[in-house]
Amino acid sequence: MTAVQMMIWLFVGSLTALLFLLTQQWSVNQIHPEKSRGSIGLIVGGTFLRWVFIFSVLFVAQSYSSAAMVIVFITFLLVRLLFLLKWGGWLQILKSIFHHSEG
Repeated sequence: MTAVQMMIWLFVGSLTALLFLLTQQWSVNQIHPEKSRGSIGLIVGGTFLRWVFIFSVLFVAQSYSSAAMVIVFITFLLVRLLFLLKWGGWLQILKSIFHHSEG
C-alpha cells in the first residue's frame, strides 16, 4: 500500500466517523417527548442505517485489502473518540489538568 492510498483510507475513516456522528446527532435532535413512538422508530431505524453504513464502508475497504479495512476501522474509532471528547468538553479539561501539572 502506498502512502497516497493510506491517506485516502485515513480520509475515508475520518469522513465515516464524522458522518456517523452527524447523523446520530440529527436523530437525537429529532426526539420529541410527545411523540415517543415516532422517536423510538427514528432512533432504531437511524441506528440500523448507521450500522449498515459502517458495515458497507468496512466491506469496501476489506475488498481492497485487509490493511485498508484496519486503517479505516482504527481511524473511525479514533476520530469518533476525539469528536466525542471535544463535544463533551473533556479535551478542555484534560488540557487544563496537564497545564497545571507542568507548573
